[in-house]
Amino acid sequence: MGLKILILNFCLRIVDICTFWIKPKPGTITFISLTHNRLTSDFALIDEQLKKDGRWEIRYDLMVFRKNLWGDFLYFLNCLRQLVEIKRSQLVILNDNNYVISHMKPKSTKVLQVWHACGAVKRFGNQIRRKYTVSNYDAVLACSPVWQRVYSEAFGVQPAQVQVTGCPRLDTLLDAGAMEKKARGLLEKYPQLKGKKILLYAPTFRGNIMDGMRPASFSAQAVVKDLPEDWILVSKYHPLLRQTIEVDDRSLDLSGEDLYALMHLSTAMVSDFSSVIFDYSLLQKPMISYVPDLEEYRNTIGLNMPYEADFPGAVTFSEQQLVQAVKDLDRYDWKKLDDFRDKYLTHTGGGNTQRVCALIDEMMEAGSQA
Repeated sequence: MGLKILILNFCLRIVDICTFWIKPKPGTITFISLTHNRLTSDFALIDEQLKKDGRWEIRYDLMVFRKNLWGDFLYFLNCLRQLVEIKRSQLVILNDNNYVISHMKPKSTKVLQVWHACGAVKRFGNQIRRKYTVSNYDAVLACSPVWQRVYSEAFGVQPAQVQVTGCPRLDTLLDAGAMEKKARGLLEKYPQLKGKKILLYAPTFRGNIMDGMRPASFSAQAVVKDLPEDWILVSKYHPLLRQTIEVDDRSLDLSGEDLYALMHLSTAMVSDFSSVIFDYSLLQKPMISYVPDLEEYRNTIGLNMPYEADFPGAVTFSEQQLVQAVKDLDRYDWKKLDDFRDKYLTHTGGGNTQRVCALIDEMMEAGSQA
């Protein structure tokens, strides 16, 4: 155990002792995030619905963690604050794993893990080497029963604690009117996309936070060089990556734009081990996998799904194979896409936010009766 962790644990104990009198305030829910300093995605939708229902008091502890000396110091202070917020909350809602919860969660506080993905192609959480063991969650959201075993391992819960409600943000993806409006906005902002078939490249990161992260080996120029003239490549990199690519009239880096809007605008998507493949399957559009490091990835991080058997499209290992898969899209296997969606997404008609808020109501009511 490193010196930083020892100091943090010591200070958390001091704060815990000094705040022994703090108990959960009935009806209080606190959102905690280290990846956003404002409500976005699932958090924003859940918060909006809870406020509309008007049953509970909502609190927030939101920050963006930066891996540097100043970021470490702010994280340290935030952990101390988190402990106080957790102790005074009847329910805490998370979108990522949380050190304070895993080490010092009060028995009287319930914790709901929303997570930030619709599935887990790659192993994560307790399935991989990490600095601390994830624990103390009361419920975890999932999009299909197929994830119950995986999430029970990754989050340190029983399979029955994994609730198949669907992810709230999929309600946004399924809102065709709102997505069409955003897509039109992108066309106005980037007129070179008009009249083109759009190949969206949306990869995940390699490695992990402990050992460092890197993008996949990928040459946008090698792809666009051989793509048919009516196609354009649009790249959307993971928020944790800082990737620089060559940009020209046929290759755009739109990492700062809304992923779902890009999905709606795209003709097809190229991805790898990213969970975006589950989201994209709802749009009934073709997918291609670009995984030059498939065997390496399988033998290091590890995978939670039979990748080649289940991926709903061509699995390619070079830019040349990727381009050929684009040219072969007229022979795309749509049944395999349907099977993939049916296996990994139970709720495909919306209503996920309402189901999640109903679960929250149940957890709050059970807590108030305890």
